[in-house]
Amino acid sequence: MATLNTEVLEWAVARSGLSDEQIVKAFPKYHAWLDGSWKPTVKQLRDFASRMHVSVSELFASDLPDYALQIADFRTIDDAPAQDPSPELFDTVDAMMARQEWMRNYFLHEGYAPIDFVGSYAGAPLVEKTRDRIVSDLHDFLSLGESWAASCKTVAEALKTLKDRVETAGVSVAINGVVNDNTHRVLKTDEFRGFVLADSMAPIIFVNGRDTKSAQIFTLVHELCHLAFAQTGVSNAPDDEDSDIAMERFCNAVAADFLVPMGILANWVDGGAGDAYSALQAVTRACKVNFVVVARRAKDAGLIDEDTFFRAYRCYKDSMVEVAKPGKGGGNYFNTKQYKLGSVFSEAVLAAVHSDYLSYRDAYDLTGMSAPSFKTYFEEVA
Repeated sequence: MATLNTEVLEWAVARSGLSDEQIVKAFPKYHAWLDGSWKPTVKQLRDFASRMHVSVSELFASDLPDYALQIADFRTIDDAPAQDPSPELFDTVDAMMARQEWMRNYFLHEGYAPIDFVGSYAGAPLVEKTRDRIVSDLHDFLSLGESWAASCKTVAEALKTLKDRVETAGVSVAINGVVNDNTHRVLKTDEFRGFVLADSMAPIIFVNGRDTKSAQIFTLVHELCHLAFAQTGVSNAPDDEDSDIAMERFCNAVAADFLVPMGILANWVDGGAGDAYSALQAVTRACKVNFVVVARRAKDAGLIDEDTFFRAYRCYKDSMVEVAKPGKGGGNYFNTKQYKLGSVFSEAVLAAVHSDYLSYRDAYDLTGMSAPSFKTYFEEVA
C-alpha cells in the first residue's frame, strides 16, 4: 500500500503560500497527517491536492515533484534566483505557453510573416548606443512619437493606447491579475510583474494586472526590450529598484528612455525654477509613469544631483496617495476579458472558427468561455 510522503505535503504547503493557520482551518488533522497519528480520507487528500494545485499521486511520490519555472527566470534577490514559482505563476505561464503554441501553429498554417522586431538585437552589446537604437526602433515599430503619452488624458488611456499599438504590430498582449478567470487565485506583484514568450511568429507579453497602471506601462515596454533580444523569461521589471542582472538593468533603461524622452524631461526640469519636485511631478503626469522612474532618469541624465533626487523622493513618499490599489475584480466581464485575451489572440480565434480551422467547442476551451459568453464577446465586444 502506498505511503503518504509527508515531505511532499510540507513542500506543497510551502509552495502554496498559505499560512499554517489557513491550512489547519481547512484540514484540522493536517499536523496529525504529518506525524502519522491520523490518516486522511481519500476525499480529504483530493481536496488537499486540489487546494495545493498538485495531483493526488504526487502526494505519495518518493521524490519532490518538479515544478520549476518553465521559462528563464530574470528575477533575482541578492544575486540569487527568486523563490520557486507559486502555483499561480506556474499555471499562468503554462496557460500562455499553450496559447502561444496554438497561435504559432495557426499563423504558420495561414502563411503569416514573422515579426522582424523579435530577435532584431540578438547578440547586440548592452551599451548606450544599442539602447538608443532600440528606443528609436520602438517608436517606429509602434508608430508612437515621443510625446504620445502626453496626449492621453489618464494613465489608463495611455496603457490602452500602448497595448493597442503593441498588438497592432503583431505582439500578443495579455493583462490579467488572476489565474484565468479565478478571482480566488490572485497573481502577486511581489512575485513577478510580467513575462515574455519570445517567438518570431507568435510572441506573447504577459503583464500582471494587479500592478498599478503606470507600472504595467513600464513592464510592457521592458518586455518589448526582451523581445528585441529574442529572450523568453519572467521578470520583476522594477521601476523603483535596481536589478542584479545586467539585461534587466538594460531593459529598465530602455523602458525609462522610451517612456520619459529627454526632450520632455529637460524642458520641464531645466525650467523648474529650482522646484525640482514640482517639475518632476509635471513630467510624471505628462509621461504617465511612476515618479521614481522620472526622478532617476533626471538624475542619470545629470539634470538633478543626488541630493536633489533624494529630497524629491522623500517628498514623493510623504505625499503619496497616487498608488491606488488595482481593482479586485468586478467591472464589466467582457471588457476585462479583452485585456485577458488581447486582440491578436481574439482575432486569431475568431478567424480560425470562421475558416473551420477551429471548432467552436475548442474555441470555448481556448478562451475559457461558455458558448453564450463567446457569442456575446465576439459579436458585441472584441
